Amino acid sequence: MLVTMKGAGNYGTSLQSYALHKVLENTGYQISFLFKLPAHYGFKTYTKNIIESLHLIGVVRRIIHPHRNLKQKKLEKFYASNYNEINIYTKCQEKKLVERTDCFVTGSDQIWNTYYCFSPVFFLSFVDNKKRVAYASSIGTNSVKEEYKDEVKRQLLKFSHIGVREQEAVNVLSTLTGRNDICQVLDPTFLLEPKDWKVLSKDACYEEKLPQNYILCYLIGNNSWYKDQLIDVREKLGVKDIVILPAMENNDFTCDGAFVYPNAGPAEFIDLLQNAKCVCTDSFHATALCINHSIPFVEFLRFKDDDQKSQNSRIYDVLKHFDLMNRIYEKGSMKWTKSIDYQPIQEILNKDRQQSMSYLANAIEK
Repeated sequence: MLVTMKGAGNYGTSLQSYALHKVLENTGYQISFLFKLPAHYGFKTYTKNIIESLHLIGVVRRIIHPHRNLKQKKLEKFYASNYNEINIYTKCQEKKLVERTDCFVTGSDQIWNTYYCFSPVFFLSFVDNKKRVAYASSIGTNSVKEEYKDEVKRQLLKFSHIGVREQEAVNVLSTLTGRNDICQVLDPTFLLEPKDWKVLSKDACYEEKLPQNYILCYLIGNNSWYKDQLIDVREKLGVKDIVILPAMENNDFTCDGAFVYPNAGPAEFIDLLQNAKCVCTDSFHATALCINHSIPFVEFLRFKDDDQKSQNSRIYDVLKHFDLMNRIYEKGSMKWTKSIDYQPIQEILNKDRQQSMSYLANAIEK
């Protein structure tokens, strides 16, 4: 049973859950996907259960949200096609789920970021004495919020194996729990090779003609300085056209002369990234996918380093690991304009991929 965030519009969240689900499925495991449990079991959840059992969820959504945008429709189709999703609405269903499951794997993304949202479900608090494995779980920051430290420690001590995404998380959680077996593993998006992602991108479908030679821009942060940085990148790289994919968190971002494409689903996101001349992003997963595909990119920093809620540590972690800190945008610098020699980077990645796959197999089987 895979338990992680599915994503409600953030491309990275959707693609990391897709990647881990696909890897486990390709390995031969019978996979079910659970991304939430009801906070309380009562009349509303029982009603929802009846609607679900009668296959009326889609009908209800169309009635409540008749003007769903095209991106949301593509996302729903993506989930329906690629996820073996389990929905739990009653305590009895939850009990049966736990009884029939051999191993629970809690996945990647910032599911353990206690400054963003503390969810006991992502610490597998409901699984009783069944096997618990963490794969590339991220705390997102460089600490655990003080008020949650005791509960986080209590839950993590019940895991048989803990693999986290950032080295900083290894240090923080090892100190918190007293465990010496916590290790760093790759984000799931790295586990799929470019040829695997190509299969997904073949499903891309565009409603209008997009530029052929372009800088792809995907920015989650809402920072006033991003426009000037993007214009500077365009001028220094000499690429005229910019394609902007509006982020769920920064939906109104634009730039003079840019082509804004709000209708991209996961397949279009991957396809546009694969064919970009360069990618400008502050997203961890967009950065990871650029590295995986050997695509030039420029990193915009979303947070100031002295912000307690800063998530820059996860960006620094992946860039340092692949010796790519020079990809961080600096005004007046030319370092980020230089071409990237991806051959040694891919050699490191291939080795990391083998080690991470080995961790995942051993964690589940032993």
